[in-house]
Amino acid sequence: MRMKVLAGLGILVMGGTVLVATAQERPRRAGREGRPDLATLQMELGLTAEQAAQMQKARADGRKQAIRQRADLAIARLELEELMAAPVVDQKAIDAKVAAISGLEAAGLKARTDQRLALRKMLTPEQQEKMKQLMRENRGPRGARPARSGRERRPGSPGVPPPGQGGPSADETDDLPSPEPLR
Repeated sequence: MRMKVLAGLGILVMGGTVLVATAQERPRRAGREGRPDLATLQMELGLTAEQAAQMQKARADGRKQAIRQRADLAIARLELEELMAAPVVDQKAIDAKVAAISGLEAAGLKARTDQRLALRKMLTPEQQEKMKQLMRENRGPRGARPARSGRERRPGSPGVPPPGQGGPSADETDDLPSPEPLR
């Protein structure tokens, strides 16, 4: 028994060592795919100290709001699953929960849109053009996307429309960064 525990611990230690070594080998990017960090933006766009402070506050506020919205949405989806799994199905309660989930998703989209518009108001027209150019450069080749982690929702799963449905395509949106997406 003791030998099995020691062997298991050894395997865990080796696995952890491999994960740490792999993480250290990968170069760290300053920001998310297509989203340069604030220092890069300040340098590339020539942001004033006031603009940089406003942008930093807006990003932090947006991230906080997105975290709250994702949590509320996750709870609502769990509650819907509970309603669906109940021995006696309450159609009115399910319909109300679906409406609540739709409202939360719409609120998230509205919040992201509002934040993008607020960001545009912080920038001069010249800075907006530079921002669009930066975002295009950071996006990489068209169609090349990083591999998804297991945590992200797949198109076609509940609450996520299949590709090409349920929202504007990349060509229809402006290239300013948005806050954390709802997942």
